[in-house]
Amino acid sequence: MEAVLDQSPPTLALLVAAAIRGDRDAFRELVEPDLAAALGTARIVTRSEADASDAVQEALLSAWRGLDRLREPDAFRAWFRRHVVRAALRAATKRGRVVELDLAAVAPAGDLDLALDKRTLGRAFNRLDARDRLLLTLHHFWDLPIAETAAHLGIPEGTVKSRVHYAMDRLRAAYAAEERR
Repeated sequence: MEAVLDQSPPTLALLVAAAIRGDRDAFRELVEPDLAAALGTARIVTRSEADASDAVQEALLSAWRGLDRLREPDAFRAWFRRHVVRAALRAATKRGRVVELDLAAVAPAGDLDLALDKRTLGRAFNRLDARDRLLLTLHHFWDLPIAETAAHLGIPEGTVKSRVHYAMDRLRAAYAAEERR
C-alpha cells in the first residue's frame, strides 16, 4: 500500500535515462512544458507560423537524436532551448526577409489604438535581423537572466549585455521609423 501512495513524479534524470532507452512518453514529458514557449520563440525569430513549426519539429528531432550526448540531465530544459534557438535561426536565415500577414488578427472596435501600436511594434520588430530578434526574445519573452542567455548563445555575459542594449536601440529606431510611415 505504501508503494501506491509514494508515486512522486519522475526526476529529470530518470526521464532523460528512459528517453535515451527509447521511451517516447518520457521524452514527451521532458519537452511538453516548453513546447508553447519554443513555438512562440521560433515564431518570433522566423516571423512565420509554418517556419516556426518546422523549426520546433527540427529541434525535437535533434534533441531526440542527441539525448545520449546530454551530459547533465538536470540541464535538459536549457539544452532543449538551445536546440530550438539554433533551429529557429537556421529557418530564419534560410527564408530571408519574407513576412506573413496575420489577417485573422483584426482588432475589436474599442481596441483600435492598442492594435495599431502592437502592429507598429510588430513591424519594427520584424525589421530587426534574426539575431537581434532572438536575443530580445530570450532575454525579454523567455525572461532569461543575462547569464542564462549567454549560456544559450555560447557568448560572454558582457557581450549579451551590450548586444541587448544595441538591439533595443535598433528596435526603438525601427519603431520610430514605423510611426513615421
